[in-house]
Amino acid sequence: MTVPPRPLVAAAVAATLLTLTACGRDATPAPSATPPTVTPSATSAPPSDPALTTGPTTVPSPAAEPAEAAFAPPGTELTQEGDALGYVVTQVRVGEHPGFDRVVYELTGGEGTPGYRVGWVDQAVEDPTGEVRPVDGDAILQVWLTGTTYPLESGPQEHAGDVRPDTGDIEQVVRPLTFEGMTQSFVGVDDGPRPFRVSVLQDPVRVVVDLED
Repeated sequence: MTVPPRPLVAAAVAATLLTLTACGRDATPAPSATPPTVTPSATSAPPSDPALTTGPTTVPSPAAEPAEAAFAPPGTELTQEGDALGYVVTQVRVGEHPGFDRVVYELTGGEGTPGYRVGWVDQAVEDPTGEVRPVDGDAILQVWLTGTTYPLESGPQEHAGDVRPDTGDIEQVVRPLTFEGMTQSFVGVDDGPRPFRVSVLQDPVRVVVDLED
């Protein structure tokens, strides 16, 4: 048997190894060095958390003033203790509104919440003199405000003079008079006693008396 020369055998072996290597690469491709990028779809995105939102937020509007109370019938006395000190009644205003007339006592210079005692009376008896004050109208509503003080020359001044509006059922509001931490006023109304209500408002501090038409 003829033995082929050694160089030819080596060449044949090298060719065979090269062919096997090439076939192995085609059968199992090497993994890519860079991983694929995954883009989530719009439907798969998690819902946003409102607490984490960085956009503009809605600022709640200031709280409205408390709802107005129901009208109390004539013969009722409405009272509130209050914890006020040092207020002066600097303004008294009267206004006509749909369904009621309003008297506003504006208070200045004190602190705390003023108290009140309001009810219908037969006569306008001033305290502490006991003098009966004439008041225009068919019925008289007495208004006491507590937590007030007599004005000082260097401070806010008490409202001076009576108020006589041109419209509505209120004929006269007697100027407030202050004595020993309380202020007294009288409201003269046409057509007899009627239901009324009282409320205390802030900024500025006011005691509001509404008289139903």
